[in-house]
Amino acid sequence: MAAQQTMGKENVVAAATKQEPPALAALDLTGAAPPPLPVPPPAATPSKPPAPLLTPRSAPPPPPPPAPIACPRIEAKDFETLAAALEAAHVKPGRVDVVVAEGSTLTGTIKVPAGVRLVGSAGTRPVITNTLTLNGDGAGVMNCDLREGVKVQMGTKDTEVRGCLVTNPCDAGILSRGAALTISDCELYECEDAVRHTYGDRLSLVRCQIRNIDGDGICSIPKISLLEDVIFENIGRHEVMCKAGVLRKVTSPVVEPPPPPPVPISQLPYGPAG
Repeated sequence: MAAQQTMGKENVVAAATKQEPPALAALDLTGAAPPPLPVPPPAATPSKPPAPLLTPRSAPPPPPPPAPIACPRIEAKDFETLAAALEAAHVKPGRVDVVVAEGSTLTGTIKVPAGVRLVGSAGTRPVITNTLTLNGDGAGVMNCDLREGVKVQMGTKDTEVRGCLVTNPCDAGILSRGAALTISDCELYECEDAVRHTYGDRLSLVRCQIRNIDGDGICSIPKISLLEDVIFENIGRHEVMCKAGVLRKVTSPVVEPPPPPPVPISQLPYGPAG
């Protein structure tokens, strides 16, 4: 009996001194939350500057307007007559300019065909003594001195008179019947009527001066499409005679020149007072 009790004590001592395995000893059996696992820092990425806010002041400027398309040109002096030059330009595709030398004088009947523009070269305007006729769609005259005015053939489209001096004491300076016509940068003077537009399509006048007219400045039966910066001076009857009215009229404000700077006291004739 004593031997059995001794054996039991040995077993208790052996159980008390027995070591736990390393894996079990590392376990936390208290019930507390485990510590968080270490998280590696995120990889560095290149930073981008913030996009600028597009406000009215910082918005990008609008793109520049497209460059004007230059018309093909032929010189009237390279042909025996002006009529031959106009005909040579007429058979070419698109719009063609026939350039007349500055200071020259053109006589006889001149009819500008469709798609051709008669252009006086820079400098002194060439003088055209007889009535010039715009005889087709797209016909025009530019930078010439027209002594017996311009007639526009009935039914033509996109005709123009630009940068010309126009006079015709016995009739209208520009007579347009049933045509679409634009007159720009012209001076019309000493005519019966400056512009007479009857039974036609649109009529537009831009930056023109009309002076010393016996009758009406502009006489039009159809409605006038545009009057922009047109100046009238010494008109006999009406500046604009058009019962149908004007679709659009624009007058740019007159900009007064800045006053001269004050003269310094040291530059006055008698110097400072006292």
